[in-house]
Amino acid sequence: MDPREIISSHLTLCDEVYQLLLEENTWLKTEKSAPTMDFLNRKKAILPKLDESLVLFKKLKPELFDPFDDTKQLVKDSHSKLLQIFYVDRENEDLLIKLNQPHDRQTFNRFTTPPEEIDKIHQNPTEEQQSTDEDAGGDRTPNSPS
Repeated sequence: MDPREIISSHLTLCDEVYQLLLEENTWLKTEKSAPTMDFLNRKKAILPKLDESLVLFKKLKPELFDPFDDTKQLVKDSHSKLLQIFYVDRENEDLLIKLNQPHDRQTFNRFTTPPEEIDKIHQNPTEEQQSTDEDAGGDRTPNSPS
């Protein structure tokens, strides 16, 4: 097989993987459950093909590429497709983790403190000192002896 054919078939396989991951992503978002065994078996079936393709891909040497064809562009397209695969796969992983958490953990909101309270917490220390001095009824100046 010449380098162009290897890269082209690898790109086609990457497209299949990407479409499969998009299908999984849609399933996770709409069904809000783990994919079916049928779907998981389809993913398992594509792994040996991907392994074989990667072995062939790694054997390629740049000096064997024809400088006048689109091999370099195919390599760039493969790289781009792999980045898309990594992104969707990571999103699917996050969705699966979220789906497998208890329901109370899924709906947990860490920001339960109202904004006014947060402003009060982050208030400038000099402003805070002045407000406590005023509350105490005194109008002492800071660093003055009592």
